Amino acid sequence: MNDAREAKKAVFRRLVEIYAAADLAALDEVMAPDYVGHASAGDRDLEGFRQSILHFHGLFAYDQDSFEVNDQFVEGEKVATRMTARVKVRATGEPITLIGINLARIVDGRIVEEWNTWEQLQPPDAPAKP
Repeated sequence: MNDAREAKKAVFRRLVEIYAAADLAALDEVMAPDYVGHASAGDRDLEGFRQSILHFHGLFAYDQDSFEVNDQFVEGEKVATRMTARVKVRATGEPITLIGINLARIVDGRIVEEWNTWEQLQPPDAPAKP
């Protein structure tokens, strides 16, 4: 059972590597053809996910170490992941840190459904928002 849990975690970590590299051709390794993603912008299919990757790579510069998986938990088909992304705004070069939570449903070694949310971590010297 532990091997199955570790395999599910590895599928999601592989997705993180693919995302950081914007390796759209490799998505089929880890994503089911009938994938459905639930994000704040609305639901998306696999093609919508590809477009989202391109969009965010247009906004931010990533490298192979941009993502850090902080925690992962497995329950049945679902893998919960807490992660940190350290990227740079392409237009300005400003470094920013994002924190994210993802819940992925993995069946037969592929992500069939996921829910995620990201937000920007404010630097310690940033003024408080009202």
